[in-house]
Amino acid sequence: MRSLREVQKDMRDQALDRIDRTLLLSEIKDNMSFPPEERLQLYRNNTVLGLTDALSAAFPVVARLVGPPFFARLAGDFIRAHPPRQPAMLRYGSDFPTFLSGYDPAQSLPYLADVARLEAAWNHAYHAPEAVPLAPESLQSVVPDDLGRLTLALHPSLRFVASSYPVLDIWRANQDEASADQTVDLGSGAQRLIVYRPEAQVFIRPLGMGAFSFLMTLGIGQSLETAWESAFALDRDFDITAELSALLAGNIFIEARLT
Repeated sequence: MRSLREVQKDMRDQALDRIDRTLLLSEIKDNMSFPPEERLQLYRNNTVLGLTDALSAAFPVVARLVGPPFFARLAGDFIRAHPPRQPAMLRYGSDFPTFLSGYDPAQSLPYLADVARLEAAWNHAYHAPEAVPLAPESLQSVVPDDLGRLTLALHPSLRFVASSYPVLDIWRANQDEASADQTVDLGSGAQRLIVYRPEAQVFIRPLGMGAFSFLMTLGIGQSLETAWESAFALDRDFDITAELSALLAGNIFIEARLT
């Protein structure tokens, strides 16, 4: 007799069309009113439908952009390639943006993977742990000569999204409250965004090239001086005083240390 774990694995694999059902069918007690073939098919359909609904809830703009029939096909292909690896569904779909970037049937929508990255960042921010933001006045004790050695830890909810397309405009145009006649100029240029939730609400904030580089450099633990040099190399008009003040006021940071 096979173990329960082996049977469960085969049930999962048949739902994902990975194995022949013959062995499983032979192990299911027959019921004249509900044949084994139909019972397995019902299990498969419910599994795929449930996971498709989870993906649609996590990526509603992607689902809206491609429409229900295409999304059902897309979700099915993704589910078979990337089945859940943990019981909790909150994080399911983390591989979805990368999957989309190589999904041939969606190549006519080259911005779709970036929209999915934005939605994944929003989902991460929404479910991220709470953290107390750094109070701007806490930096007042740092003497000017030491400012360059300062490191600033980012809020754990924060994620970066960079796209060659106006991905935030696309996202906004596909919200329920958006105007029906709202349009997006796909040639309007690249966008660099941060997505974070300092308190109850998730914010999506566009940044210039210099500010984006500045914050990313801080995010990998580099000093304020190194982050400024990175930003200035990309944007000669980068104003560190104004940008740092705005980021502090936006509750982006949670900790400051001198290296």
